[in-house]
Amino acid sequence: MDPQHDDKLREPLDEEERVLMDPETWDWDTPVEVVVHPNPGAILPIRFTGDVVRLQRLAHAEGMSTHEFNKQPALACLSQDVSR
Repeated sequence: MDPQHDDKLREPLDEEERVLMDPETWDWDTPVEVVVHPNPGAILPIRFTGDVVRLQRLAHAEGMSTHEFNKQPALACLSQDVSR
C-alpha cells in the first residue's frame, strides 16, 4: 500500500465527513483565498524545574521577557549551525 495515498482509501468517519469529502458538494465557484506565512513558527511549551523566579529576574535584568531570554540560546545555536 502506498503511504502517499492512504487518505484516499480511508472511509469517512461520519456523515459530516462524508459530505466534506464529496467533491460534488464543494463550492467551486467561490474560492477562498488564504495567505500562508512562509515561516509560521511554533510555540514550544517548556517546563522548568529550577528556580523560575531567578530566571525571571535574569531576563528582566537583560531587558527581556522570560520567553525571549530563553529563546536566545536556541537562536544562537541556529545561527552558528551547531549540530549534535
